[in-house]
Amino acid sequence: MKNKYIKFLIILNGTLLPILLFFALFNIVKDAFRNKENSYYNGGVIVGQELETAKQDSVALQGLKYYSPNELYNSENKYLPISLLTYEEEKAIYKAASVANDIGDGLLKYVNVIFLDEKYQVIGSLLDRKASILSIEPQNKSNGYDNKELDTTVNLIAYLIAFEDSNKDGKLNSGDEHDLFISDLSGKKLTKVTEGIDVERFNFINSNSKIFIKYTDRNKIRDEHKKQKFAIYDIKNRKFLNLSSLDKELDKLEEIIIN
Repeated sequence: MKNKYIKFLIILNGTLLPILLFFALFNIVKDAFRNKENSYYNGGVIVGQELETAKQDSVALQGLKYYSPNELYNSENKYLPISLLTYEEEKAIYKAASVANDIGDGLLKYVNVIFLDEKYQVIGSLLDRKASILSIEPQNKSNGYDNKELDTTVNLIAYLIAFEDSNKDGKLNSGDEHDLFISDLSGKKLTKVTEGIDVERFNFINSNSKIFIKYTDRNKIRDEHKKQKFAIYDIKNRKFLNLSSLDKELDKLEEIIIN
C-alpha cells in the first residue's frame, strides 16, 4: 500500500510540475511587461520627454541585443537584426528565461539591421537614426525555379519602419505609424514605398518585380470599421497602383451579405 502511495505521488508531481512551471513563467513575463510601476516595458525606443524621465528613474539605459547573422539568397552577404531593451526589461527577460530555459527573440524589438560581407566584415547599418522596425522580409526564390537553378530576381529586402513617435507616447514601437521600405541586399538604396496608409500584409509577386499590398487608410476611424484595400507597387517604375476594381467587387459582396 505504501509503495502504491509513493508511485501516486511521483506521478502527481510529474503531472503538476510542468503546469506549475508554465504558470510561474506566465506570471513572471506578465508582471515584467504589464506592471504600471515599470511603464517603460511596453515601449520600444524611448524618445522625447519619456527618455528624460526614464533617465531620472535609471531605466533609460538601453542595451542592444542580437543573435546570429542570417544568410541571404543570391548573395554572400548576411544581415543581423538588432533589438533593444532597457536594462530593466533585460533583467525581466533573463528572469523568465531562467524558468523557460530559452525565450528566443519573440519579445525583442527591432531597431536596426547590420549587413556583413562573406568574411563577416561590416558593410554598414540600414538606418542612421532611431526607428522601430516591425518586419524584415528578404525576397524569396520564385516557384518556377528548380533547386539547383539560381533565381537572380532576388535582390531586395522589404521592411516596415517607423521613424516618428506618431501617437506621442514617448516611445517608438508597434503603436506608431510604420511605412513600407525596400533596400538592396547590402542594406543600401533604402526606398520608401508607402505613405499615409497602414500596411497589414505584403509579399513579392511576378518574379519579384512587384509587391502586393493589403492595407487600410490611415485615419482616426476605429480599426474594426476600416475597410481593407489592395494595391500593387511596381518596383522598377516606382508606381503605386490601387486595385480599385477589386475593392469595388469586395464592397459589392459585402453589400450582398449585409442586405
